[in-house]
Amino acid sequence: MIKILVVDDETDVEDLFRQRFRKEVRDNDFHFNFANSAEQALIFLSKLNPFDIVLILSDINMPGMSGLQLLQIVKEKYPLLKVMMVTAYGDVTNLE
Repeated sequence: MIKILVVDDETDVEDLFRQRFRKEVRDNDFHFNFANSAEQALIFLSKLNPFDIVLILSDINMPGMSGLQLLQIVKEKYPLLKVMMVTAYGDVTNLE
């Protein structure tokens, strides 16, 4: 089972992921956890064994701490954890 943490301030993202991956969730291929902010994601990660999550999918643009700030902290505290950044904006300034 692939355990994924989705971090996005848009609350409808959880419903979208659950609908899109309902077969995979039902078949225990994927398990999703959701955080509505970068701060909430860090609290969630601090309570887990680092290997409980395989991948973080994080929005870049969020109020408070941005996804890029979250990425920096995750890379320092959990260097083996994979992080993918996503955004609904066509902004190429954050591509690296």
